[in-house]
Amino acid sequence: MNKGIARAQGEFVIFLNSDDIFAGPNALRDAMAEIARQPDGDVYYGALEIRGAGTPFVHVPPPPDQAAAEMVLGCLPHQATLARREVFARTGPFDLRWRRHADYDWWLKVLCDPSIRLRQIQTVIASFAMGGASSDLAKGQPEVFAIQNASPLYRSPEWDRRRIEMFQGAWLSERMEAARLREGGAGGPGWKARIARHLPPGILRALQALRRRLGR
Repeated sequence: MNKGIARAQGEFVIFLNSDDIFAGPNALRDAMAEIARQPDGDVYYGALEIRGAGTPFVHVPPPPDQAAAEMVLGCLPHQATLARREVFARTGPFDLRWRRHADYDWWLKVLCDPSIRLRQIQTVIASFAMGGASSDLAKGQPEVFAIQNASPLYRSPEWDRRRIEMFQGAWLSERMEAARLREGGAGGPGWKARIARHLPPGILRALQALRRRLGR
């Protein structure tokens, strides 16, 4: 990816890795048309189709004002992101210390830089296949946690509190689902809704982001 940045000559850079494809023949054209309608941005992200976890589905990330919260339990989709080439002069290249989640580290650098203008577009830009190295949670999540804990973005008492609440909510949801599965049933009609009623809206959004990240 760094070699690609060094060789790129166009105005925008996008990364499609193994098993990533454009969502359709007109995806890039449609994305550029949306960018032309709001040309004041530096980094633009759209929606991402996810394959390999049953029926393919489209993940629509939240708007830029919720990006920092999204990054606690998930990540903005680099496969569906178009960044002006000059942005990498500000963030630097991808950090090769991170073998699986250098894109996550780059995103936090983008969010930490107030001079980088982040914009969302509605186009489904790319299609991502589950099962790659970044999908290996046992090996990848320690990187994510190390990157996140070191990021200036989250170094405040407020973010400490919010992140703890979000991780606690995710842990609670997974424990409750594990208990339901051990009991050998769906827990009766509306079990998910009953669980949801006990969780704050912010935690619910975080859990939904986590499930999208896991493809579940």
